[in-house]
Amino acid sequence: MRTKLYKIIVLIIISTVLNKIAISCKEKNNTIKMIRGSQLEITQDIELDKNILRDIEPYHKELENKINEVLCFNLNTMSREESELESSLGNFYADVCYEKADQIFFPETKEHIDFALFNYGGIRTAIPQGEVRVEHVFKLMPFENKLVVARLSGEKVRELFQFLEKSKQAHPVSGLNLTMTDDHLSRIQIRGKTFDESKEYLVLTHDYLQHGGDNMSFFKDPIALYPLSYKVRDALIDHLRSIDTLRASLDGRFIQISESQ
Repeated sequence: MRTKLYKIIVLIIISTVLNKIAISCKEKNNTIKMIRGSQLEITQDIELDKNILRDIEPYHKELENKINEVLCFNLNTMSREESELESSLGNFYADVCYEKADQIFFPETKEHIDFALFNYGGIRTAIPQGEVRVEHVFKLMPFENKLVVARLSGEKVRELFQFLEKSKQAHPVSGLNLTMTDDHLSRIQIRGKTFDESKEYLVLTHDYLQHGGDNMSFFKDPIALYPLSYKVRDALIDHLRSIDTLRASLDGRFIQISESQ
């Protein structure tokens, strides 16, 4: 990891240096006279400049210290593949984001977020047993996605549940209790209350999904949108830094039963 991270930093800086645009200007009126540019493919085979390596070394050490910070201890390896419709990792992910977001949202609006939904594909790796480092969170969530709250009509929320019904994946959710009977959702509860299509709901997600990513088109064009300017990754890091031991489990928030049961 250390060698790979070092090479990535070097390549980024070299790329920046080599792709600078040369601009020639008149001294008095700053009129652009000439623009030159060239493109150089950056690969692992490129020869490293010792001067650049020397200049970035302090930044490399600082970044390495930050990425290796121990946040807490994890009792058991957590992955997104523990069961068909939920996972301890997805439950942890969604619950932390809901808790952190509601702490921001409620003081400003005097309303609580109803539930949270994120995407199965957004969880990129497992969290291993043992020390949990900042590096693990970056691998889990390598994107710059920020939390947003969308106020959705009951009709749009119905589309959301139809999406979950059809996809049959362990999308991270919080605030929901769902039962799938064979291929159909037979029970939908939001914060302990039966879903009411005549109501509006405040749904937490992140900006990529809100724009319709991962086929979640029901998030687009909400009644109202509340950006929180808080990255998903930062919410996870802040929470993990505040605890000693990470505990998460399957709790039956999304289960499947057979018609015969």
